[in-house]
Amino acid sequence: MPVLEMDTSSRAEPEGLLLVGGGRNAHNLVCILEAVGIAIRGVVDDRSVGVLLGHEVGFIDDVDGAAVDALLTVADPDKAQKIRERPALRGCRWPRIVHPSSVVSSHARMGEGCYIGPFAIVTDIVLGRHVHLFAHNVLGARVSIGDFTVVLPHATVASDARIGKRCMIGMGARIHAGVTIGDDCRIGVNAVVRNDMPDGSIAICERSTTVRTRLTFGRARPAGG
Repeated sequence: MPVLEMDTSSRAEPEGLLLVGGGRNAHNLVCILEAVGIAIRGVVDDRSVGVLLGHEVGFIDDVDGAAVDALLTVADPDKAQKIRERPALRGCRWPRIVHPSSVVSSHARMGEGCYIGPFAIVTDIVLGRHVHLFAHNVLGARVSIGDFTVVLPHATVASDARIGKRCMIGMGARIHAGVTIGDDCRIGVNAVVRNDMPDGSIAICERSTTVRTRLTFGRARPAGG
């Protein structure tokens, strides 16, 4: 599967991607995409944030229906869907982008605007529109994921799991085989999901990390340690 699937039939050569959203995730994606030779034609947002890693940040409404190749960079699924529906983006094309270090089966099916990040492993899965998989995600056989869902780094989804639309799967989360996750769900960092989740539900990992100062930690050590 190519790194970038773009329709170039009407142009002499690709002009690069327009990144829609200028937040934290846009910084990450600029670095990742440029490192593999994908040109960035610009960044647009609703806020004037000046320059992002050498790219001027314009306004979404100024796109005004232009026929450009674009990628949503907004990690919040609800916001991403609302932005995608903006009239200013009506002329955009939404190519599928696959990082060359990932392993993606020829049997995988992906909707427009999907992104698969570095070192992901994807088998015979079905992804809806604008699904984002980040670094080191692993998706087992026959997994399906709905539109605008985001799977953050190091999360894994076992075979035959079903994930709905507009979900966010936290870093390091584990979803067991055959589990069904409804629409608009949130799964926290390192959470382990063994049972089905209804629409709009949340799963969190209850283990917490204790933070101490170095001085306090040093005093707690045994004598002679």
